[in-house]
Amino acid sequence: MPILPKQPAIEHPSQEQTNAEVLLWQSRLRVGFGLLIAAVGVLLFVTGTLARIPRFGALTVIAYLVVNAALSHTVRRYGAAREWMVAATVASDIALVFGVTYQVMSPENYGRVLLLGFAILHLTEFYFGRTLAWSALVALSLGYLALVLKAIDSGAALSLSGELWTLAVFVLAAVTFILHYGDFKWRLAKIVSLFEHAEEGDFSGEYDVLADKRPDSITLVGRAYNRVRPQLANLVLTDALSGCQNRRGLEQQLGRELSRAARTGKEIALIALDVDRFKTINDTFGHLAGDAVIQEVGELLRSVARLGDVVARTGGDEFTLLLPETNAAGAFRLATRIREEVAARPFQGISGKVPVTVSVGLVADRVTDENSVHDLHSRADEALYAAKDGGRNRVSIWTPNLRAIAVTRAGQSLMQTGT
Repeated sequence: MPILPKQPAIEHPSQEQTNAEVLLWQSRLRVGFGLLIAAVGVLLFVTGTLARIPRFGALTVIAYLVVNAALSHTVRRYGAAREWMVAATVASDIALVFGVTYQVMSPENYGRVLLLGFAILHLTEFYFGRTLAWSALVALSLGYLALVLKAIDSGAALSLSGELWTLAVFVLAAVTFILHYGDFKWRLAKIVSLFEHAEEGDFSGEYDVLADKRPDSITLVGRAYNRVRPQLANLVLTDALSGCQNRRGLEQQLGRELSRAARTGKEIALIALDVDRFKTINDTFGHLAGDAVIQEVGELLRSVARLGDVVARTGGDEFTLLLPETNAAGAFRLATRIREEVAARPFQGISGKVPVTVSVGLVADRVTDENSVHDLHSRADEALYAAKDGGRNRVSIWTPNLRAIAVTRAGQSLMQTGT
């Protein structure tokens, strides 16, 4: 029986990698936006709307393009975007908008800058999260207030109270958006997390629909996931022929039990078995008959297993049982019962024409390291090979010196120490 391979870890991009991807594709939009502002400035100058191209405004656009190019180069070089890179990008957006507004717009139209500010806020919240969105809101509010105060100090006919009301409306709308959309993203992230765990074969979690005080489309998605979760788990973790769990399901359960056993210091047992001379059954009666035998063995193992035990089909005629909080004596009793019941059963798939037996190997140990899954599999396999080498239809127990094996067979039980 081969050692079960460890399921490969499914890699997901880190937040810094995701931010890098966003900044890189947005950099093209920022270049286009900067060039558009420059083109509009030139057009206004050509048509006479502007007497001259503001030097500070031109420098602002050039600085914006240079900063954007430098940040994009840094992101490409490292393949990730640190928080300061994202913050610097958002800050450059805000600086561009206010710098150009101050140079080009008349004070009575300063309120329009808040429309562009809301667009910046939306993109920040959508792609980079609530924390940076709050910072952007503070920067936008202070920037607008400074712009208005500068204009009033220069003699512009602006009402401070009126501009404060404009700012208050903007802040109210922005706060409402950040809170609502942030909650939306948080709940969506919970569903994404559920699917990521499902991708790894973990269907233990479900979406908490009761936590959604105001059900919406996200709630509908969560309910849909909860409905299909049992079917998905069955498809991904269950062997269709035997009705037992498959390798993936076993590895998932084994990982959990090893972690728990490592914390509590409890023993854990693993039983490995396969059907003796199964190829002969296939060759004599056909593969359909062989499949029927596998089905019946699976049914028998599930009926014999105790509550909390895990039964898995891990190969063609190979099965593994995981026994949490079980010592060698308890695992030996269960393995012996399995061997005896299989040998006594008249398998319907072959009309009871030939006896069906199994060879069984087991290991039980106190877990100190939750990463000892490979050792458990190896020891159970060694015990199984000893049972088959000893004549089949036996139970073999792995012991520390690898050669001291407790063996039982039909009609008798004995303790043998090999060298």
